[in-house]
Amino acid sequence: MRIAFITVAALLYIGALQARGALTVLYQANFNSPTYTDGPLVFPPTAGDTTTPGQDGWLSSNAGSTNNISVSNAATNGFVSLTTNGQDVRHLFNGGATVDSGTLFYDADVTVSAAQFIQGADYPLHLSNGSTSGNFARLYFKSDGATGYVLALTTSNQNAFTYGPSSLAFGTPYHLLVRYDFVPGANNDTAALYINPTTPEGLLDAPYLVAVNTGTALDPTQLAAISLRQGGINSAPTLTVDNYRAFTSDLVPEPSALSLIAAFAVLGTCRRRTT
Repeated sequence: MRIAFITVAALLYIGALQARGALTVLYQANFNSPTYTDGPLVFPPTAGDTTTPGQDGWLSSNAGSTNNISVSNAATNGFVSLTTNGQDVRHLFNGGATVDSGTLFYDADVTVSAAQFIQGADYPLHLSNGSTSGNFARLYFKSDGATGYVLALTTSNQNAFTYGPSSLAFGTPYHLLVRYDFVPGANNDTAALYINPTTPEGLLDAPYLVAVNTGTALDPTQLAAISLRQGGINSAPTLTVDNYRAFTSDLVPEPSALSLIAAFAVLGTCRRRTT
């Protein structure tokens, strides 16, 4: 009966983890009116001003760029469009909050229409330490050479990384979730990417891929913003982004505990009797 008892306890814990109200949202943008209107998110991109806020407090992260990140369809279901050779922007967490330990998430609804077929593709979504640089939890988009694309994830500025095992389709909306874990010690943080997770935190979902800093890049001392990036003409994808959010969750266990819960859940499906 011990297995049954542990399994019931684990399932109850899973239910608690999935309870609403556990999230602390650090910033979220649905790009809808009245907060947003159609047009540049931060204007103008060529002035070199990286400190004057645009719509809802977004800040430019680069000077002298050529393409605005623009809001469209704000009156009904707004989104922003990212292309190439363009403006990069960031938004600080609400109230100047920072995260320097535990687990931090960001998620968004994205639809990709094109991507480049090169290893060093660009990362339009990432976290930031709040400055115009310092980019972490970088999410890369690369063409699969056919009708879709694959994703990669790095904790920081690692040069070597691996793309995921399966392709996503151009023109299809996906909900992407990135989990970033601060790990005690130097340059050893981890991250994971989930595609269309069944819970806000990806609990018990299998990750599309994981990323581990093996000491080749610096870990952040803190994270303070979410960012949108438009890379070079030969590296950046073309996509739309909606419902962009950063959050923490008080109910997320450590990775080792999460694996144990998953194992207990599997035991529960076996309906095994003990004497």
